[in-house]
Amino acid sequence: MASETTVKPNLFLRLIEESEGVRALRTFTGAWKVIFKTLAASYSVVLIYSVLTTQWSSSDLRGLFIMFVTCMIFMRYPATRKSPRHRPSAIDFVLIALSVATFGNFVVDYEQMAWRAGSPTMRDVVFGVIAIALVLEGCRRAMSVILPGLALMLLLYAYLGPYWPGEVFSHQGFSAAHILGDVYASMNGIFGFVAYVFIAFVMLFIVMGAIFERFGAGAFFIDLPIALLARFRGGPAKAEVVASGLFGMISGSATANVVATGTFTIPLMKKIGYRPPVAAAIESASSTGGMFMPPVMGAGAFLMAEMLRIPYAEVAKIALVPALLYFFAVFAMIHVEALRTGIGSVPEAERMSARKVLKAGWHFLVPVFVLFYMLFDGSSIALAAFYAIAIFVAIMAIKYFAQGHFKQFFITLFEGLADGGDKSLIVGSTAGPVGIIVGIALLSGLAFKFSALVMSYTFGYQWIALLLVLFATFILGMGITVTADYLILALLAVPAMGEMGIPLIAAHFAVFWYSQSSNVTPPVCMAAFAGAAIANAHPYTTGFHAMRFSSYLYFMPFMFVYSPILMPDGFNADVLYCWVVLFWSVVPFAAGAMGYLYGNLNVAQRTILIMSAFLYIFPSGIADIVATVLFLVVAVPQYLNSRKTAQAL
Repeated sequence: MASETTVKPNLFLRLIEESEGVRALRTFTGAWKVIFKTLAASYSVVLIYSVLTTQWSSSDLRGLFIMFVTCMIFMRYPATRKSPRHRPSAIDFVLIALSVATFGNFVVDYEQMAWRAGSPTMRDVVFGVIAIALVLEGCRRAMSVILPGLALMLLLYAYLGPYWPGEVFSHQGFSAAHILGDVYASMNGIFGFVAYVFIAFVMLFIVMGAIFERFGAGAFFIDLPIALLARFRGGPAKAEVVASGLFGMISGSATANVVATGTFTIPLMKKIGYRPPVAAAIESASSTGGMFMPPVMGAGAFLMAEMLRIPYAEVAKIALVPALLYFFAVFAMIHVEALRTGIGSVPEAERMSARKVLKAGWHFLVPVFVLFYMLFDGSSIALAAFYAIAIFVAIMAIKYFAQGHFKQFFITLFEGLADGGDKSLIVGSTAGPVGIIVGIALLSGLAFKFSALVMSYTFGYQWIALLLVLFATFILGMGITVTADYLILALLAVPAMGEMGIPLIAAHFAVFWYSQSSNVTPPVCMAAFAGAAIANAHPYTTGFHAMRFSSYLYFMPFMFVYSPILMPDGFNADVLYCWVVLFWSVVPFAAGAMGYLYGNLNVAQRTILIMSAFLYIFPSGIADIVATVLFLVVAVPQYLNSRKTAQAL
């Protein structure tokens, strides 16, 4: 099915524009198309080559990364609605030239700038002003004005420190030269650890996913679950859950997941009886789960590993069971919804053969297994991604060459590399502004002051801290990407949560999961908007349905804090028991959220079931007993009534 359908480029671009907050995308033709694709493909090649080479220092890679990204953004995204849509404008050429000069200067002169740290020259100051303007303008074009606005506020905060009211936020203040030197002439601001994580890990996985998708792996990861699950009740919706999990292994974006899988699964869901907003909501909720699924998990997971100073494989290992639990919850809610509405399966004549799909595309699984094996065997993230790409390209070369399609192989590879460079721009545009925010928060001491503020408002209660983080991620998620949302709160809130006794890994996971909720939580629910566009459904109706189908997500940070689901002391009997109980908790939760068990539920019954599910979170025998009693109070009468009704018929 998926392999027989192609996503129209204009649809993809329109969905990205509407869902990711970008204002417009240029559509290149002729020579400009060749130039941009060559630049994007070259950028991807540099990323891949950087894994093997030792001739480039960390500062070289960070400077080249920011330079490539800003140049491509000024080509790809117009400044205003009146700017040319098929070629760069004169001002774009000026900005590109300034980008090359400014970030090229960082690459060439960083060693000298490091020697004069704290005493920037006039040249450093001038280039610093230009660099800040360039990264903020690039982010404004690719996303919106909100994140650049936050970065500007932090810059003013650093300069006007003595004039801020109150003792909590006031500080000694810093000179403009000091601020510019820290932001540009060091690896603390624009070129800080955010840029490092993006260049070393995140972008490489984006390129990997683009190459996989261009050669057809995305279609295989959609077709296989549909073939396996089409015969079950609500089959296409259940297949979408599995497809999103598989696609999430090679994609770091919930919106890209919606576009790639939803284009094929949403029409199937509508065909068997799901209403358009419900079909789009299921797609959005499932695709959001792709952000939790190892090995990619989105950019935030790589940043988490770097901040915790633990191997990424450890983060991926800990994240696997929570990700499976979330997908199981969505799967269960889909099943209950199908029971409630009487939705059946795909007609037998329209089903695909799982054996044929697997036979035709089994080779797409090889690089995924290689990636997992290398990660858990102790290899670096970058090296694991490199070998996964290399093995995949080698397999595709053998396949294409055996069929005599030599030219088509190189064209497809070039297109995949170009797609990788292009798709990295939205995430890449946040590196500079977020780097500024992180750098200034550390320079001014705001990160530590904010922790004290959090402590004072939560009164030492961990559950209040979780609710505060949920509210903060919700507000920030209205205007910035989930990665920036996570990183800002990881910097500001996690230290305070640690002081309250919450393990840092649990605090980071709580913030990371809550940050993803903006994909499916109105009023700004990016993944839901993309799904609504495909389903021709109302965006906000879709958003509220998506919030319902993904609602188990809001429980999970409490699990990270109050239960041993993250294996804080390693795998043991308590962890196994916890996993079993939490997977069981999905049953009352799905029934309560969907309003159906053995029959329709009233408000009181739904509330009791959700309370039952919530109590299962806490590792206590008494809590488990009370939760089970609450479940049986609703389930037993429901079951007996359903039996009486069936006998009467």
